[in-house]
Amino acid sequence: MGIRMKWKEQLRKDKQTLAGLAPRQKMLFIWDYYKLPILSLLLVAVLAGAGAAAAARSAHTAFYAVMVNANNEVQADPFTPLLEQGGVDMTGKSVDIEANYTLHYDDAALSDAQTLQVLAALFGIGDLDVFVADEDVFASYAKQGAFVDLGLFIPGDVLKRYKDHLYYSEDAEGNRVLSGIWLSGNSLLHEAGYYSGAVLLGVASNAQNLDNSVLMVTQLLYSGKV
Repeated sequence: MGIRMKWKEQLRKDKQTLAGLAPRQKMLFIWDYYKLPILSLLLVAVLAGAGAAAAARSAHTAFYAVMVNANNEVQADPFTPLLEQGGVDMTGKSVDIEANYTLHYDDAALSDAQTLQVLAALFGIGDLDVFVADEDVFASYAKQGAFVDLGLFIPGDVLKRYKDHLYYSEDAEGNRVLSGIWLSGNSLLHEAGYYSGAVLLGVASNAQNLDNSVLMVTQLLYSGKV
């Protein structure tokens, strides 16, 4: 008997068994015998939904920026002017900014645990382009290879001019990687009110909008507002 016939026979037997069970017993029976297929279908649905949401947003989003431990009362967009200066047509597009996440390793709260879960998902599925955080948080992700090597994209003369603003880390193979840019009180993000202390900005290695993200960083350096 083939696998398909065995499944049909098993389903027929399960149907007969279910017919003689009370409603609660039916639910327990289904869960005991079919929980793996059910969980698999739910996982597929969740991933499909996340992918669809990301695709729908990307059509109108120049890039997605997540700023951790920022002032979430600020509504300013310091990124769009940089993209426009770089020649990007922003008609019908915008930069998606998320500044509501908090993460403090020395004094963790429930919100921090939720942030860890969300960031793991965002970095994992590539639904995050630009990341900004204080050094402790940024370094924890840089160690995991979460950021592209900006040295591969930004002109050498620009990097030389802002050598004091460059943040390097090591990848899994021990290579030195330019994973972030230091932003101080003179930066556009500080002027907008998102931060008061020094923070690091990087581009996610799985960024869906890599070109726009790298262009923004380059224009940020050209502007001198770092």
